[in-house]
Amino acid sequence: MKRVINRTVSRTMILVLMAAMPARAVAQELVFVVHADPVISWIGSNESEYASEGARAGFDIGLNVLHYFAENYAISSGISIISAGGRQSATENHTMVFNNLDPPTIPAGDEMKYNLKYMNIPIGIRLQTNQVGYLTYYTDLGFDVRLLLKSTVDLPTLQIFSENAKNEVFGMNAGWHIGGGVEYELGIDASLIAGLTYAQDFFDITKDLKDVNQHPDRSGLRMFRIRLGLKF
Repeated sequence: MKRVINRTVSRTMILVLMAAMPARAVAQELVFVVHADPVISWIGSNESEYASEGARAGFDIGLNVLHYFAENYAISSGISIISAGGRQSATENHTMVFNNLDPPTIPAGDEMKYNLKYMNIPIGIRLQTNQVGYLTYYTDLGFDVRLLLKSTVDLPTLQIFSENAKNEVFGMNAGWHIGGGVEYELGIDASLIAGLTYAQDFFDITKDLKDVNQHPDRSGLRMFRIRLGLKF
């Protein structure tokens, strides 16, 4: 899986660099968006042995670059910091491995809360309508590469909180996103942006450790991001 993720990262970085590369003929077509998005995220598994126990709130703060190659079409890229995660339980006893503790065994049905912070690098295509009055409607779809910055786990029933989870979580992931929204022209060469995006991982975020009691599965992040931004 690491080889697949590394290949995805390399291709995405090349596309980001190409999208942001200044060219004399299109320099005026680069547009920037700063955003601070509330996030609702949860963890979904492809195996019935693991169940989602609910969502958690987070944020996505960063900068997007829109490189317009036609009037209503642009390549979207950028960088942001995402705080996300979710709650999960197992139908059987589940053992975790931490650096500072003896491996705790979580009883079947008890909650495991993952707290994850990523650097997110999106690359996508943005389509928008002509401006009608003060409003422009848009949609954006594409891919994301996520590099893990920090991961912790809470195990409430065992009174374990904010335990370093680098042994349990992969350092990279990739996924896809689709969203849409509306821009409101402010009349000062800037626009307010509001929208909604759904994103989902391609790969497993949790390692399936073979030396302890962990059932193999593919658990990925799903999230809704509420876009709140300023375009200039």
